Amino acid sequence: MSMERRALLAFVLSIALFFVWDAVYLRPRLEKARRAQELAQQRAERQRRADSLAALGAGEAGRATSADASDAARAERGVPTPAGATAPGAAPAGTLVPAPGDTAQGAAPVEPTLDRAPERRVRIVSSRWALELSTWGGRIVSARLPEFLTAGRPVELFPQDPDWTSERVLSVTLVGERERVPLDAVSFDVRRGGVGEPLDDGATIRVDDGRTVRLVLRGALPDGRTVEREYVFTGGHRDFEASVRFDAERFTGATWSLGPGMRATEQNVRDDESNFRASVLLGEEMHQKKTRGLRGAATETFSGMLRWASVQTKYFTTALIPPEPVRAEVELTGNRKTHHVSARVTLPAGAAGGTADQRLRVYVGPLDMDELSAFDVGLERTIEMGWKMFRPIALIVLWAMKKLYGVIPNYGWVIIIISALTKVLFFRLTHKSFKSMKELQALQPRIEAIKQKYRGDQQRIGQETMRLYREAGVNPLGGCLPMLLQMPVFIALYNVLRYTIELRGAPWLGWITDLSRQDVLFHLPLSLPFIGDALSVLPLVMGATMVAQSKLGGSPTGGSSASMPAGFQTLMPIMFTVLFYRMPSGLVLYWIVNTVLSVAQQWYIHREAPTTPVPARTEPEPAAPARPRAPHRRRAKKR
Repeated sequence: MSMERRALLAFVLSIALFFVWDAVYLRPRLEKARRAQELAQQRAERQRRADSLAALGAGEAGRATSADASDAARAERGVPTPAGATAPGAAPAGTLVPAPGDTAQGAAPVEPTLDRAPERRVRIVSSRWALELSTWGGRIVSARLPEFLTAGRPVELFPQDPDWTSERVLSVTLVGERERVPLDAVSFDVRRGGVGEPLDDGATIRVDDGRTVRLVLRGALPDGRTVEREYVFTGGHRDFEASVRFDAERFTGATWSLGPGMRATEQNVRDDESNFRASVLLGEEMHQKKTRGLRGAATETFSGMLRWASVQTKYFTTALIPPEPVRAEVELTGNRKTHHVSARVTLPAGAAGGTADQRLRVYVGPLDMDELSAFDVGLERTIEMGWKMFRPIALIVLWAMKKLYGVIPNYGWVIIIISALTKVLFFRLTHKSFKSMKELQALQPRIEAIKQKYRGDQQRIGQETMRLYREAGVNPLGGCLPMLLQMPVFIALYNVLRYTIELRGAPWLGWITDLSRQDVLFHLPLSLPFIGDALSVLPLVMGATMVAQSKLGGSPTGGSSASMPAGFQTLMPIMFTVLFYRMPSGLVLYWIVNTVLSVAQQWYIHREAPTTPVPARTEPEPAAPARPRAPHRRRAKKR
């Protein structure tokens, strides 16, 4: 067995041994330690929350007693109770109450100690979404998108677990110089248009396309002052307007929360959670917090002119957009263990007295390039398009795919056409690359002979090899440089096919009903390492095409297979098949078409006339000595 084969075998065995040790020994111990630490943190957090609620209840009881006494004194003097205040002994909808599930993430909810009005929920339904609004805090607790399905059901963007967190999407906290009052602890009345009787629990409001519905929510703070929230929904739009009005004499601003982020919407939860992130655009500078790069929980604070803030999954986002850039404090939080990301935006009251009125545009929907670009605030930058230098190319590819889809309404065939057009665009470069690889392959026996002849003398081997290249007129980098020039397009195509919403739920043919997911013909009765229990056809076809490519002298990386270590011609197709096995079927389809066309091009090159062989040389010939030049005689000038 050659040294190359032994090194390759040792490398493969080492990797396999590492995976076995990690799965059998290391990972279970780390998981056990992590769970023990989480349980300890949850117990400590539960105790802290319980102590805090008890202290809050005692403080509110004292303030209520004082307020009752002052109201009774006013009644004796014949002075009416201020608007929004509570008569002695009453407990109106504005009573301060702890929010449901006001606990640490993962901990059991603590039962509130204060009286509160029962929660009521109002549904707002349009052709684009179905939202649920809670009277506790006036926050959004559910958002379903009927146009997008997961396992046959409309996508639900927001978590429904009661113990997820006290903050939900559009939770608001009023901020004073020495206090913070969360509106989640206030119970609101909801009225359509701000008039009439409060809406009952379970009421449904339908918003037809082109029509507008305005909901006004009124509640009272512990000191009796009124606070209002308002929503304006327009049918046929994914965005809506949210506002809050409060006393600017007492509070200097308000914090808008996007809660703990959004829930996984895809069946491949792990892949979806790896793309969770919170983002903010301050001026022209974009900041992001991803769970993928964290070791635990982390929080960062930024300040600047806010253009938007968002949380998102792989395909969907929720964003806050001010009417115009405004100075704001932004907090981005991520937690790798729970895959939670959140964003909190603190806006100033805007006035030193009177009533402050803060209004934001809220977008709840897919990461669609056209819809996000329509806001004209740079929100489309949240769509994953790879590195900044490749983004313009990715946008061109996406534009071309959409145009082709308008003619051929099937993204599977669109991918095939895009792959063919890309191959035509780079035909001359790839032709030159494959021809160079063929010439290098023809020189391999000569190169091996040089290695055997000058074994142990690497400097001499290098010199003789480069001399052989010069004599044959072959550029050793001729097979790589054309491929490097194509890499930006390949990377852009990869990002478009992997992350754009257009492929989500898009069928091709047969059993391939979603090009954004792995193609599954059927499930096996057992789960295999690395590939799971699903039988996928496209990755196997891709592996077969790569084997054919290696037989013709090419390789997936663009180099010559003959220049690769022994055994890699067999190993590379296997590695790529395993790597792509769980990839989206649209991406695998593109790679298959690209490889098939590459094989056809290589076959065409092999049919051409063979390369003229370079005459073999046993020993390098010494250079011929230079002949002495005759002395130069200057001719005498004729006079």
